[in-house]
Amino acid sequence: MRCSLHSTFIILPLIIFLFTIFSTFCSADLQNITVRGQAICRRRSVKGLHIELREHDTFDPDDSLSATTTGPDGTFEVRGSENEVGSIRPYLRITHKCDVSDDMKCRRITEIDIPKEKVNGIYEMNFVNLNLPGHRDKETCDD
Repeated sequence: MRCSLHSTFIILPLIIFLFTIFSTFCSADLQNITVRGQAICRRRSVKGLHIELREHDTFDPDDSLSATTTGPDGTFEVRGSENEVGSIRPYLRITHKCDVSDDMKCRRITEIDIPKEKVNGIYEMNFVNLNLPGHRDKETCDD
C-alpha cells in the first residue's frame, strides 16, 4: 500500500502540471503583423538591405517571423505571425552599412520595436532613417 500511495503523490502533480502546460498552449492566439516602410540613409534610399521581422521572447531565444530585402527604391513589406500566450512583441532587425566606421569590414544592426497597438494590423513606418540615433544599434566588424 505504501508504494501505491507514494506513486499517487508523484503522478497526480505530474498530471496537473502537464494539463496546465497543455491548456496554456491551447489558449495561445495566432497574432500577425505587417510592416511597411522605406529605408533611407542620409536622405537616400538604400536597396538590398536585409530586413528581418522578429519577436521578443522572455525565456527562450527571440523568434524570426519573416525576412525580406529592400527593393531598388528602399521600400519593403514584411509580414509574419506567431502563436503566443499574451501579446507578441515584434521588432525589426535591419542589417546595413549606414554610418559604419569601415564599410568594407563593418555593418550595423539596427533594431526597432513595433508598437503593441499595431499587432494584428499594418504598421506603416514611412521613412526608416538609419543614420539617426534612437534605435538599438550595434556595429560589428570582420577581422
